[in-house]
Amino acid sequence: MTPQLELDRAKRAALWAGTFVPALVLGTALAIQLAWLPRMPDPVATHWGPSGLPDGFGAPWTNVVMFACICIGVMLLPPLQRFQLRLRDADGATRTWAAANRWMPAFTLGMVVSLQINALGVAWVQLDAADARETGSTLGWLIGGWVAGAAAAAAAYFLQPSLRVEPEDGEPTADALSLGAAERAVWVGAISPSRGVSWGVGVVNVLLAVLAVWMFTIEPLAGWIGLGTLAVVAASTVMCMWFNVRIGPEGFEARSMVGWPVFKIAAGDVTDVVTAQIEPLGEFGGWGLRFAGGRTGLVPRGGEGLVIGRSNGKVLVATLAGAEDAASVLAAAAAAARDTPAGGATDGTGSIEGDTQ
Repeated sequence: MTPQLELDRAKRAALWAGTFVPALVLGTALAIQLAWLPRMPDPVATHWGPSGLPDGFGAPWTNVVMFACICIGVMLLPPLQRFQLRLRDADGATRTWAAANRWMPAFTLGMVVSLQINALGVAWVQLDAADARETGSTLGWLIGGWVAGAAAAAAAYFLQPSLRVEPEDGEPTADALSLGAAERAVWVGAISPSRGVSWGVGVVNVLLAVLAVWMFTIEPLAGWIGLGTLAVVAASTVMCMWFNVRIGPEGFEARSMVGWPVFKIAAGDVTDVVTAQIEPLGEFGGWGLRFAGGRTGLVPRGGEGLVIGRSNGKVLVATLAGAEDAASVLAAAAAAARDTPAGGATDGTGSIEGDTQ
């Protein structure tokens, strides 16, 4: 089977696993729930407390709409991945198929199965009940839903072809910057999110802050938990989205703007450097600091970036402006490290400033 046929087969399998089958599951479950609506109490139970008894209530259609909206939101992730791939194909970029393109559809199917089993369970325990307060616990349905969802996700994952087409496949190794015997070069730049990702991150943190304030008005302990969640999310965002980058004779270094984490690759450990168009969602399943197999991604934005191969077989991917200049400096450092005996040194200094926007 040719590489193109393998890629087409993987795309079809992902389309079935992440879109067609979840839509069938959702449609079937919705039909059953709508048929049961006349048999629901009014109001229906919408939430069960630690005691197992209902402690939240709403209109009979509340649970149907709530579970369906969550499922539809999850089902938008695979189409977004496919949209990114189409953009790459339209631009003539190297085609990519990473682990995230396989597990995202599987995750979507698992979530839809789990959520809709829970939705059916919530409706089943209330069928023909005169008062929703008299309905029993839904814990069994909750556990069953998660087990069934995990099984569906695993089946969807393993039934899809195991195919990897990395963005750097077929791309030539970067040319080393030409330097004199007594010269060295340094590239300085930054890794930062795009405007869209920055706005998205900001909105999430604002919503968490509003939620924490609201929770304080209900229960102080819940408010402190909400505030702690906000602090963790905000700190993680800063640590994983903004990095200062320095490339020089010593190799590659990306340091979070708060000082940690730090990613270093010695020049002598670099086996190849390639520039490529990176799509964080398609290749890593999201933005920021990501891990996928033996690949580490510093990918708070899509676009041009470095793909650095290491002697241990692992790969570091970083999206940054001025990737071609950065690659040429790192390739020169790697070549010099291979040619220079341990303890050797050079004199002279030059620099190339990276575009930090």
